[in-house]
Amino acid sequence: MKYPTGWNIDTADEDYDPDALFSLDSPDGDNMIMFVLYDMALDTAELMKNQEKAFTAELLKNAEISHFNTWGKYKGSGKILSGKLMGVYKGFVRIFIYTDGKKTLTVVEQCFDKAYEALKKDYELMASSFEFKKN
Repeated sequence: MKYPTGWNIDTADEDYDPDALFSLDSPDGDNMIMFVLYDMALDTAELMKNQEKAFTAELLKNAEISHFNTWGKYKGSGKILSGKLMGVYKGFVRIFIYTDGKKTLTVVEQCFDKAYEALKKDYELMASSFEFKKN
């Protein structure tokens, strides 16, 4: 996967694993994208339900929810949760889940509305260049 100059892989995260869970922080440190990779097929509806529940419990209470089904070259299940992050600044969390029957991918993008125009192409670059590594 390609990622833009200025974005940093959060290797300090205690759960960091380049093959299973990693995130990248935007240059301003306020926005991010996270990847969770599983070496098995998982129930995507259950994963989405759990992700939505986790984000709407604290980060995005009373979120407006919309749907999408493509992230980069992958087709799956996606939701955009929009509202005030932590009840303060407008923003969104995009959750995308994909499985091919052998592996599962969860992608979470979190961005404040005020930063999105400047970061949109960055998110698009990461989505368009992401590929599962060949075994």
